[in-house]
Amino acid sequence: MKTVLLIDDETPHSLVRMRKAFNGTYFISAGGYDREDGNKAVAENRADLVAYARHFLANPDLPKRFELKAPLNKYDRKTFNAPDPVEGYTDYPFLEM
Repeated sequence: MKTVLLIDDETPHSLVRMRKAFNGTYFISAGGYDREDGNKAVAENRADLVAYARHFLANPDLPKRFELKAPLNKYDRKTFNAPDPVEGYTDYPFLEM
């Protein structure tokens, strides 16, 4: 069985000590990363993987946007976990090409 540790932290450098102590398979970090910060966290071995939950909600084509260095849609926290199953989860626009 593989061990996965998921950490949500707004200050990624504070995870360095935890990362060094972690002996599991994948160290996943989340919490406010943009493309550049996420790539840097992996390159500097502060994380094996980076999660982009809020950005994925607002950008259904996030990998493509990162690839093209395209601007991101801004997310609206008021729609997170809202009772309306459509607003905020399916109404964000895709990148127009």
